[in-house]
Amino acid sequence: MRVAIISLAVVASTILIAGVNAGACDPAKCIHPACVCPSDMPPKGLSPKDVPQFFTLTFDDAVQGPTVPVAASLMKPHVNPNGCPIKATWFAQTIYSDFSLIQQWYAAGNEVADHTMNHIGTPPAEEIIGNRKAINAFSGIPFAKISGFRAPFLNYSKGTFDILGQEHFQYDSSTNAVPTDAWWPYTLDHGVANDCWNGICDSGIAIPGMWEIPMHAIMDSDLPTAIPHAMDAQLDASDSVVEGWLRNNFDRHYNNKRQPFGIYLHPVHVGNATELYNKFFQYALSKPNVWFVTNQQLLEWMKNPVPASQLAAQDYMKCSQPAIGKEICNGLDDTKAGSVDKGVLETCNFVAGPWSTCYGCPKTMPTAADPVPERVVVASTPGYRTPVPATCAMEWWDPIAAQCLCTAANCTFTDTAVAPKATPGANTPAGKSPSGANTVSVTWTSLAVVAAIAAGFVQML
Repeated sequence: MRVAIISLAVVASTILIAGVNAGACDPAKCIHPACVCPSDMPPKGLSPKDVPQFFTLTFDDAVQGPTVPVAASLMKPHVNPNGCPIKATWFAQTIYSDFSLIQQWYAAGNEVADHTMNHIGTPPAEEIIGNRKAINAFSGIPFAKISGFRAPFLNYSKGTFDILGQEHFQYDSSTNAVPTDAWWPYTLDHGVANDCWNGICDSGIAIPGMWEIPMHAIMDSDLPTAIPHAMDAQLDASDSVVEGWLRNNFDRHYNNKRQPFGIYLHPVHVGNATELYNKFFQYALSKPNVWFVTNQQLLEWMKNPVPASQLAAQDYMKCSQPAIGKEICNGLDDTKAGSVDKGVLETCNFVAGPWSTCYGCPKTMPTAADPVPERVVVASTPGYRTPVPATCAMEWWDPIAAQCLCTAANCTFTDTAVAPKATPGANTPAGKSPSGANTVSVTWTSLAVVAAIAAGFVQML
């Protein structure tokens, strides 16, 4: 990852001085919400003081026993203003990932996005398409929900965007933003408007309706010579220095035009910085109208922007879980016993390491050439795990019994929101898990024990 950071540093002064050309998009012809021009102002003419300050927390690379608890440790202490646990986006890869943990991440209300099968920069089509197919097959997540992409090493080309457009991805989030191109999310009808120093803005990209969510870099000062830190800022200075960077950058967003603020992490690099980030998250959430969102939630708001006062009422910001009451292979600890019942998951053993799934082990490890190999137990034979049908949501589907537990009579949900215990205008303080708050860290941690053998894996960066 340092490759991306260093390359940004080399061109930082050029970017900060030269800015970018976003003039190719004509707001008079680009009609919201189908088309959105790059802009540093909120959409639809809303005043910055009236809109939410969105905070996107993202993780990259393998979803496995050692990395999921790291993500949980950064999320469990915090809730949004409506009392819902904060959510995050994970750009997941196939290699070294445990598909049951990907499923659990998604079932808990978080987002899963595409990061290629084998963590390859400027990836060929089969790496992008295959990852999506493998996650769909072995984690049960619908294709439509795996709608975002981030290029490994942040290395992409026009060809990468062409593949994403052909495969109807909803968005990309691989380009970096500094103060001169700190846009809100925009559509690619008229091309990319970030990282123009590398020529991508003049490459002829035109993908109507597909979004770009810029990664807003952490600047280490307000000087013209400031260096941007794209990911894992905790690696680049002491905790006290990085904490200052984080607060200064967040305040610049919050006190000015409120472009979405992001923290972009590789869990294997977080190390001892958990306290640093939890303290910073507490600082951000202490301010009024700050909301942690997934990229998909952010885009829902971009399509229909509402004032901060109305955000809690939007369906995509609410939180609930199916009230099933028995353990099925749906990624949720439905019996609340703190662990998944014996026999629910299947463990698949391969040379690259074992992983678990609800949907039947394949005969061979998924590859770019064959992302969904034939199952060991095939259809119409005892022990077959039935894939999620289009007529049932994953959370309600029992692949062992081949039964959808959601019908008009028994589809019930449990609201997981907890009224924040906070002073007026502030969110629940970090480090104080509200009584009764629904958190998934217990399930993740216990399942991490099941996948503990993965602890020796060397994660791709």
